[in-house]
Amino acid sequence: MAIKTDKEGSIKKFASIMTDIRGGKFRPVYILMGEEPYYADVILQALDKYVLAPEERDFNFTLVYGSDTDAGQIVSLCRRYPVESPRQLIIVKEAQQLSSLEALDIYLDSPVKETILALAFTNKSVDKRSGFYKKAKGAAEILETFALDEWKVPSWIADYVKGKDYEIDPDAAQLMAQYTGTSLRKITLEIDKLFKGIDGKRITPKDIEINIGISREFNAFELCKAAGEKDRKKSFAIAEVFGDNPKKFPIQMTLGAMFYYFNQLLKAEALQMRDKIPFFQAAQQCGMFGYREKEFETASRNFPLIKTMAVIAYIKECDLKSKSAGGGISSDGALLNELLAKILI
Repeated sequence: MAIKTDKEGSIKKFASIMTDIRGGKFRPVYILMGEEPYYADVILQALDKYVLAPEERDFNFTLVYGSDTDAGQIVSLCRRYPVESPRQLIIVKEAQQLSSLEALDIYLDSPVKETILALAFTNKSVDKRSGFYKKAKGAAEILETFALDEWKVPSWIADYVKGKDYEIDPDAAQLMAQYTGTSLRKITLEIDKLFKGIDGKRITPKDIEINIGISREFNAFELCKAAGEKDRKKSFAIAEVFGDNPKKFPIQMTLGAMFYYFNQLLKAEALQMRDKIPFFQAAQQCGMFGYREKEFETASRNFPLIKTMAVIAYIKECDLKSKSAGGGISSDGALLNELLAKILI
């Protein structure tokens, strides 16, 4: 539960930092760290855009990498005065490669007000027991990020696409999630490339298939749909492909997609029962439209509320087995087949 709170707090803090930067409110030191470097990338881009005017960058913007410098040299850069500008910007990427943070620890006692220093630690966090971190908590803006949960990837993709004034079909978002995994850097890179390869403002599964090369027949979304229809032949055929290609179809992504699917079904069924309304109306209120609404209505007939709850329990059980010794020597493919047998048979 604490991890969930940290993740939610991290996203809120990211949004707050971005609002301040866009509004011209800067902190003297930024420490960007954690499992998901995408958010650090966005903040660094924003600092680069808003701290300095274009004509001020030549003499007042410095980019260095942790492998090519040390803390002492960074402090020396920070203590320079800006040239014909009210401030200067120092960005340190791959800061986790710095051999020591001791000089920066001292710098935090009196950071230069004309300098904006941003330290980006990729896929790593500063030791919270260290004196540097304890001092930074009072002197710097710290953002620690966390990896996105697998089941949240499709909705994150949909939100990102919407923020770029495009739309994406739910099954297309599922296909994209199956291909990209949870790395937001990879997700945004692939989506931005996709924007250039499509006509119009709506991304469909066909666009994903043509531009990225993902099979529409064998993917986690189609597995969920086949399971919802209780189509045993198709479900086990897809599972066989997944089992033979565990690197291309990791079981965690598959289970995340299945959890998302049946959790959506559960929400619609609970809403239907609570408000005593037709299922299609409940489905619409849960964000399902068009053929998706009909698809989930079919799944609802095959899996009424109690059975849907049981399916979610099976998925969680399989997830635990895949991450622990509970699965014994079973392969991911065997675990997936066992799960489908419980759901469909």
